[in-house]
Amino acid sequence: MRLRRRTEAAIAEAGLVTAAWSADLTDPGDVAAVTAGVRSTMERDIAAVRAEYLRAMDPADQEAEPEAVAAVLAYGALHTAQQAVAEYRRNALAMLGRTDKAEAEARRAYQTEQGRCWYRHNPNGADAVAAATKAAKDARERTAEHLLVVRLEHLREQVAARTEQGGVAPWPDRLSHLAARPLDGEASGAVIA
Repeated sequence: MRLRRRTEAAIAEAGLVTAAWSADLTDPGDVAAVTAGVRSTMERDIAAVRAEYLRAMDPADQEAEPEAVAAVLAYGALHTAQQAVAEYRRNALAMLGRTDKAEAEARRAYQTEQGRCWYRHNPNGADAVAAATKAAKDARERTAEHLLVVRLEHLREQVAARTEQGGVAPWPDRLSHLAARPLDGEASGAVIA
């Protein structure tokens, strides 16, 4: 059960990570479409991994140890989902590293590094260019990471707001109509454990 929850959380995270760079964050429909597409892809990948695991197992073992088989399949699903989240995150950072904001930060870092006092005499020398290129790359990566964090936070707030709007009623409110119903004659004396 815990592995399934972690797998579900990983699938949801992959959807949000992808939406952070590819969806219009102001359009809930676009965000939902992107997350649904990621969910569909990941569920297909997980189903393929499960089928592969089952093909690799001896059918007799599958029948003799169904709990072990379920645990192996759940672990395989989690592992597949975690690998996918990492890949979706790498893709998101690469795409966000190409944004205007990331490019502007990279240019600023490049120019700042070339303007340092030890490179002023030869700002286009090999050492100056190498240092400036590294500074630009680092600035681009930091900006992409920052953009991803900010966008994910925004998406999580949207999800939380939607959950609160369509929130689940408390148990007493949900079950009050059932509690008010009389039990039939047979069930009134029986205790269900």
